[in-house]
Amino acid sequence: MCAAVALGVGLSATAGAQTAADGASAQVEILVHGDARTGAHFDYVTWAPSPTLVRVRPGTLPPGATVTVVLTNAAAPAEGKGHVNFALTADEYKKAVEGGGAKDQIILTLKGDGTPQPIVVAGDFPHFSRDDKDTAIVAHQGTATGPVMGGAQVMVRVRRNEETLSAEERSRFLWALAALRFQKSPDPRWRDTYTFLVDMHDIGARGFAEPADIGYPDQEHKAAAFVAWHRAFLLELERALQKVDPSVTLPYWPMYYSPGKDGATVFHADFTGANTVAGDPDFMATDLIRFDAGNPLYGWNMPGRGPLMRWRQDRNNVKLFNTPGMLLDKSKAGLKSNYSFMAGSVEANPHNIGHGWSGVWMSNCMISPSDPMFWPFHTYFDWLWAAWQQHYDRFRSDGADPAQYWPNDAYADGNPSNKTNPLGHHLRDTMWPWNEEIQPKPVETFSARRPPQTVGGPFAPSGVPGLWPQTPAKPTPGELIDYAGYVTPDTDAGVGYDNLPWSPKQQSQPFQGDVAPTATAMTTFLAKDRPVAERVEQAAQVDLAAASDASAKSAIQAVALATAEDAEVRAAALDILARVDTAYAVETAYKVEGDAKHPTLAHAVERVRAMEMFANRPVDMPAETAPPPAPKTVSVLDKGLYATARNGVPDNNPCVVGGLTVELQHFLAKSTDAVRIFPQDAAAFVASTNLFEAVPAANSRHVHGKANASCATPFDKAVTLDTMRRLLKASATTPTSAGIDWWKTKALAATVLSHSGDAATISLVKGLAADAKATVDARAAAVNSLRHLNEAAFEAVVGSLDRDRTAPAELKAQAIAAVGAYVLDHGRDLPPDQRARLARLLDTLPATSPAEQAALKTARRMLTLAAG
Repeated sequence: MCAAVALGVGLSATAGAQTAADGASAQVEILVHGDARTGAHFDYVTWAPSPTLVRVRPGTLPPGATVTVVLTNAAAPAEGKGHVNFALTADEYKKAVEGGGAKDQIILTLKGDGTPQPIVVAGDFPHFSRDDKDTAIVAHQGTATGPVMGGAQVMVRVRRNEETLSAEERSRFLWALAALRFQKSPDPRWRDTYTFLVDMHDIGARGFAEPADIGYPDQEHKAAAFVAWHRAFLLELERALQKVDPSVTLPYWPMYYSPGKDGATVFHADFTGANTVAGDPDFMATDLIRFDAGNPLYGWNMPGRGPLMRWRQDRNNVKLFNTPGMLLDKSKAGLKSNYSFMAGSVEANPHNIGHGWSGVWMSNCMISPSDPMFWPFHTYFDWLWAAWQQHYDRFRSDGADPAQYWPNDAYADGNPSNKTNPLGHHLRDTMWPWNEEIQPKPVETFSARRPPQTVGGPFAPSGVPGLWPQTPAKPTPGELIDYAGYVTPDTDAGVGYDNLPWSPKQQSQPFQGDVAPTATAMTTFLAKDRPVAERVEQAAQVDLAAASDASAKSAIQAVALATAEDAEVRAAALDILARVDTAYAVETAYKVEGDAKHPTLAHAVERVRAMEMFANRPVDMPAETAPPPAPKTVSVLDKGLYATARNGVPDNNPCVVGGLTVELQHFLAKSTDAVRIFPQDAAAFVASTNLFEAVPAANSRHVHGKANASCATPFDKAVTLDTMRRLLKASATTPTSAGIDWWKTKALAATVLSHSGDAATISLVKGLAADAKATVDARAAAVNSLRHLNEAAFEAVVGSLDRDRTAPAELKAQAIAAVGAYVLDHGRDLPPDQRARLARLLDTLPATSPAEQAALKTARRMLTLAAG
């Protein structure tokens, strides 16, 4: 057996088993990604050919002897199991796979003196591994059935559609992700790797498209390097995960496809969190995210962010997202085969509209990686780029063909492309932050500016022979193009996808639920004499290339603005514009807003307006207005107030929070009166902001530097917190109008009060946690609030609840899970004495139900991670 070998700072690996035959005269070593000098190897492959060394172990044969060896797979190809092919060289392998003649055996003649024979090993598409090192390579003497002389265990490790992950695979990913909160940051200015990566994205994305804002262009969005920058960013995160568990890869979420009534797996409580689905979208609010008690992400909270919340959105409503077929033309030519079209289309839809659709952290692209669903969300956009590359054969990075990447040069003063593609977005520009370039004083030319600070340093070496980069790198967009080393083996990053083969001459697997555009859809949509239902249906099948033309956009906008058109058709027109041009769509939405009376059209306006911060140029729009003050007598819910809150919460708009506080005060004064906004929804919106943090975040979502209008009801932190205390004090039996949920209101009030640590607040929150009449969710919210308010009170409540025979098992499980969340909050900063005290607390808890036992197991594992 080989000893475990650590391979560099970028990746880690354990050595694969080398199986020797009993009584064999020689033993063969198979070193995948191997180093002949040290004997180190890295037993993880993708569809790309991986450099491999095969040799007789030194000293087992006379120096002049030779032996014939046949390498085979231990088993035939099978569903859910890895399988590999062999060739002598990468070029030979390319010819074999493109000619349909790849071999899963190879005959070698090895020298007895241990001289290594170089070969390549590649995953046999589409046979990927589900389990770590489930693929056995066997070295036989003489023939494919001869005596076994050695072997290796490898994994065909590729990124997977999250819908196909088993419960065990999801768990491995979640635990690796949670472990990054305990992993030492590459930059000592950040506590842990996860926070480091979130802030890297935040600082790079703070720039806008004009100097009046923060002083530098966006390094990550709104220009050509959008997909390239995020490919590097995702790879950095993935390699951090693989330090924790080398079998883990980033899953991707195919946004256009919904597999069932509960939506995609990313919205499940056993993965990245579930939310309540709204009834009437006019009155959609935010919601705390639910996790299973044994989920390591339970109670997910980020410094300066508060609790994880998203929109109460119907997660099956995915028709608004572009499908892969919108990008992949059967002719493999034309506008869609150009990089600029692909990158712009992917960024507009599904990226821009998807961020707003997900909310609330996700609605702010700067801090969006705070939400764990960011990673499968953004990995899908990398998959889209990879699918486009495979379809059109777009792997060249030499700049000779602008269809492969544009601008296909380096940034230079006076270049006309600089206006839309600033420094860092050209093919040969190095990308921040890995280039360590900063701009302490803004230069005169806005497009040449960089952020004012570094985050980390160069991209870390892979530490693995044959995987990019071999030395600390300052990557350019060009270096991220050929991610699997199809044209340039030196850029193979060790990334593959489950349904995309290595070579563009191989056939990819079908994309489930994919829909291609139709040539007549645009004409049908614009035809006023066609039935409304037909026009709306055809809008979803409009060809993106056809809709991107200036005259076509103008015609579509005319439909959106035409008051004589049906509201559903106008809404469909806005959605088409949102697929092709974010800024143009947002400007159109503002023009439509004044007469958007029909719910379908109003929802489309709101949906498009939520994309505003993602626009690649300044948007011409009216000034914001403060929400109207509440009248003394009201009779119905106010959908305008809900819309104002939804628009203001991602901005951390203090005017909105001040207005919502007034609404809650009116409710407390006259709880039986009809309300303009349900108190549980008002409290949820307030809880979704970070205005209560000790240091208000500098990255609250701004819109091109535009200041908020003066407030009729300005935000006052003390007043809002006092209002939340009054909600907790109020009796839940107080009569109210229909639709009001007292316990949910109290749960969210307790959540807001996690920012107020005075004794009176702690007493109120403890009272809610102990209230047997309260719902489980309300009591659990109180327990989680206490974990931020006071550690002694928190530990006492957890202990008392779990020993309370009358407390529901679900509540007990969540109380135990909150202990794990508390440990996750503090990471390795948790003092040893507190770790010991929490461990003793857990030892006293009976944990009789399966949910309690799962939570207890997770909490104990968290303590182990905290101890290092």
